[in-house]
Amino acid sequence: MSPFSVPKAVSRTAIALFVLWAASFALSYVHLGAASLLVALAIAAVKAALVVLFFMELVGESLSMKLTLAAAGALLAVLVGLMVADVATRETPPLLPPVAHEPSAPAP
Repeated sequence: MSPFSVPKAVSRTAIALFVLWAASFALSYVHLGAASLLVALAIAAVKAALVVLFFMELVGESLSMKLTLAAAGALLAVLVGLMVADVATRETPPLLPPVAHEPSAPAP
């Protein structure tokens, strides 16, 4: 193996990341309505998974390392879920700030 050779998995992963980047860039010009956020997050999740699995070499790690990453992801999902639930169930505050009135016409 020469000092400048690149393993096939790394080059394939890099090509896949480039294709996903191009897809997200192209989709940024397409009007998808409410689905645009979901599509962008899905593409970002796939790119993050590729980076973690191949560039950070999680594929070859032990089971304990994989479980640690899974537990961290589950905790993140719980925290995001609680944040969304908090925002979704809020009521209007009891004391609203005063509303600025439009300036009236100057007195003659």
